[in-house]
Amino acid sequence: MAVISPLQAIRYPQANQTDLVAPPYDVLSGEDKSRLLARNGHNVVAIDLPHIPPKEAGPDSAYASAAHTLNRWLEAGILKNDDKPALYAYQQTYSHAGVTYKRRGFFTRVRLEEFNERGTIHPHEQTFSGPKEDRLKLMRATKANLSPVFGLYDDPENDVTDLLFSAIHGGVKQEVLASAELPSMDGKQKVLSEIWAVTDSQVIKDVQMMMATKHLYIADGHHRYTTCLNYRKELSAARGTPLDAHDPANYALFVLIAMQDPGLIIMPTHRVIAAESLDEFYLDKFRQAAAPYGQIVETKFRGDSLDRLEHELAGFGPHAIGVYDPIEDAALVFVPKSNDPLGQFGDDPALAGKSDAWRQLDVAILQHLVFDRIVAPNFVRQGAKMNWAFPHEAHEVATLCRSGGGAKYRVGFLLQPTPLEAVRDLCNANELMPQKSTFFYPKLATGMVINPLE
Repeated sequence: MAVISPLQAIRYPQANQTDLVAPPYDVLSGEDKSRLLARNGHNVVAIDLPHIPPKEAGPDSAYASAAHTLNRWLEAGILKNDDKPALYAYQQTYSHAGVTYKRRGFFTRVRLEEFNERGTIHPHEQTFSGPKEDRLKLMRATKANLSPVFGLYDDPENDVTDLLFSAIHGGVKQEVLASAELPSMDGKQKVLSEIWAVTDSQVIKDVQMMMATKHLYIADGHHRYTTCLNYRKELSAARGTPLDAHDPANYALFVLIAMQDPGLIIMPTHRVIAAESLDEFYLDKFRQAAAPYGQIVETKFRGDSLDRLEHELAGFGPHAIGVYDPIEDAALVFVPKSNDPLGQFGDDPALAGKSDAWRQLDVAILQHLVFDRIVAPNFVRQGAKMNWAFPHEAHEVATLCRSGGGAKYRVGFLLQPTPLEAVRDLCNANELMPQKSTFFYPKLATGMVINPLE
């Protein structure tokens, strides 16, 4: 069963934390870090991003410096421990495609479980070892969860968040404990994050009971979660005995959000293929190569209207994929012939053992049908490796592919979002999705709630 627990968080005491918190470490560059610290030298990135890039482990001195900064800020009162354990109700207000959303959830500690068929905490994507080593070195040094894991759970009536938010809005309405405005993904808008502390022991007990029957699905933060598992193993091995049940290292910091929350949206992760990977790509040849596998639908969409194609893609079929050629400034749609496009490749070892649900993923169809059987044999340069990037919005596809004669990317492929139900069902079947299958927008804020591990 899922076990949640309140925490006595480390937090900035200011109500306005716009200049103090940050997006997650894994979406920040060195320039981003410098810009945030130039605005406020006490921004959390000084601790949470000690080494760049975080895809690999840095020198020990970087992590020791981060720990020293954390301790110094605690001594100086720049960061403080809250007086009481709490669950922290969390709301993010943002706009997408002209619609304003409010996504509600809560910060909490979650008791760690190893990933297994009997467990109630499930990953949905594979992870790399490099980022886990970076996070482990940081956790060893700081002895804290600096940024949360993003977890989902099933709650058709939204009972859990309704209870938490009624506790802060009912009776004497609580003022917002802290708020921060961070740039949206494209930098054109703001995402407002707000938290409230719920300290009522009865409300906390009720939430714990309601969550005890639920499974948790990791939407984002797989590296952070597996780092917590590795940290616990290290401590247990060093002490020569399993940790006490109440040891803080038995828990990880999460933000939990109901799958049915009206503010939760999932966005696609598109692909653009590097120009250096391809040889003489053009749409006429793609049409011919794709004909045995599906239908080509001509469109009037151009680079400046790819956002409309992304919005209308589902209308072409359940597995319709957009293809954009910047040279012709033209887009077409590829629609597989079969509702089970990968079912015909039963002898492919890469598909061995994959479930029907996994074969229905558009990212799997793009890789194993479009890339492996259409693009690779017809367009990839001899001896070259196919390289690609993963933009999340259609206009980014156009921008990456249309950056002049020396464009780094030659062709773009637009996908439909992965359904939330597919994430849940594959997690329950203990089956991992391909990497970059999902993008939960917006990202969580780092620095509003920090979980001490001792």
